Amino acid sequence: MPSWREVFLYFLMLGFVNVGGPVAQITMMYSHMVERKHWLSNDRFVKIMSFCHMLPGPEALQLAIYVGYLKRRLLGGILAGLTFVLPGAVVMVILSWLYVTYGRLPQVNNVLYVLKPAVLGIICAGIIKLGRAAITSVFLGFLLIGAFAAMYFARVNFLLIMIGAAVLNCLYDEGWPRLRKQKAMPSVMLATFLSAFPFSGSRWFQMAWLFLKTGLFSFGGAYASIIFLERGAVNEHGWISAGQLLDGVALSVATPGPFMLFTTFVGYLAGGIPGAVLATFLVFLPSFVFVLVGARYFEQVRQNRFIQAFLAGASAAVVGIIVVVSLDLAPEALVGLPSIVITLTAFLLITLLRVDVALIAVGAITTDLIYANAKAMF
Repeated sequence: MPSWREVFLYFLMLGFVNVGGPVAQITMMYSHMVERKHWLSNDRFVKIMSFCHMLPGPEALQLAIYVGYLKRRLLGGILAGLTFVLPGAVVMVILSWLYVTYGRLPQVNNVLYVLKPAVLGIICAGIIKLGRAAITSVFLGFLLIGAFAAMYFARVNFLLIMIGAAVLNCLYDEGWPRLRKQKAMPSVMLATFLSAFPFSGSRWFQMAWLFLKTGLFSFGGAYASIIFLERGAVNEHGWISAGQLLDGVALSVATPGPFMLFTTFVGYLAGGIPGAVLATFLVFLPSFVFVLVGARYFEQVRQNRFIQAFLAGASAAVVGIIVVVSLDLAPEALVGLPSIVITLTAFLLITLLRVDVALIAVGAITTDLIYANAKAMF
């Protein structure tokens, strides 16, 4: 068993260096925890990851919380999660302030010129990755197509689409007689009702509800959370533009911490530092609750056919919805032939050559700086 100090220092260090999204972060944790320090066996690590993949929210954060919980129980889980998130959150607040203060300067726009289309390519590659993992049957493929059509053509509320697809897959897999016996069905109906009737009133209540929904229903992790902010913060409330959302995602790719820290950026633009704190707290709170409450039951959860069918249906719908959101964001990133080439290059490097997202981000930032300096000189 590692000491309390060793656990704390490791996750604090990880909070400062975990750049590049969930795949890079999980790889770093596997290397340290399994291969070098032997905190966990390979089999235990894989089982924990399978549990975290089931949950909405950032898998890397949930893995950190789970390992902290295993090593030092409740306080260890909370400490591991906080040290994983807080360094990146502080950096994101600083970057958000700089963005608001200097974002209209040509130099800043030049720096983001390459990064924004690269981020669009990363999102498109994420769709392929999620699609391969989520679509394991013909029926799930039909759910994906149905979710895309309902979102793109009928503009149905995306939460209703996700929950509807989840329930349909449960009906397909389990049948109505078995489904009626499940105790989870009333909570599913309640979640559907709440998703259709969001909180109204003050801006702060609207912000709180949006960020809490993002943390509760982001099946598929960070890519799914883009859906909530594009639909809520951009389209419904108009707190930010689609271009600003892409800027936030771009900054999140380039900073340490969970990929979902672009929600901190959105919170800052919508409500200053209090908005950033509110967004960060409510987006990541469900991950802490899910893991710390569910850790002792994860074997039962993994083997529950109803839960598996529900999550599979929701995940299939998420892929179709993200395609729609990507189409909405594309005009902000693709502003000319060079940007189209950048998007395609990032997409192909990730999908065909398996280049790490962190390297794509570093390459895009480096190219951004070279481009900005060249344009300033000439």
